[in-house]
Amino acid sequence: MTQENDPGIIAAKAVAERFGALSLTMLNDTDLSPIWRISFVANFFTGPLNAEVLDRFDISRPGFVILFSLSHEDGLVARDICRVTGLPKNSISRAVTELETKGLIARDTDRSDKRAKPLHLTVEGSGLLAKIVPLFTGRQAAMLAPLTTEEVAELDRLMGKITCAMPDWVEPD
Repeated sequence: MTQENDPGIIAAKAVAERFGALSLTMLNDTDLSPIWRISFVANFFTGPLNAEVLDRFDISRPGFVILFSLSHEDGLVARDICRVTGLPKNSISRAVTELETKGLIARDTDRSDKRAKPLHLTVEGSGLLAKIVPLFTGRQAAMLAPLTTEEVAELDRLMGKITCAMPDWVEPD
């Protein structure tokens, strides 16, 4: 196989053309290349999606995170959402206020802890989330398209391993 037909070289040229030659160095030839790749993919996955969600639905990234979190567990408080996402408390608090003003979530008072304000997804919030999630699942499918089913499973396994080790290197709040 000649260099001009080598899939690796073709892919590297496409990356350099799209993201600049420095991207190849940062992605492959530094002491931080493994984590740089994770960040690079995450940034290009979430950045455009968050911008589209903000533009089309007037929902910020923290707002989406809150809606998505509540769709999986009703009654979370802001502190819970900060804990499961790593987003700062001020960003979550501001987004809670915005979502409540828009009628997308409702806030209660916990009878046992008057300071706690459990959050609940409203019907309107669920409806909006149903429009947003397909944007993420579609982009996820596009991102994973170059991988075989086995490679997707392996990526999932490896990311799970890294995620499960986080208590060893993430400082508690």
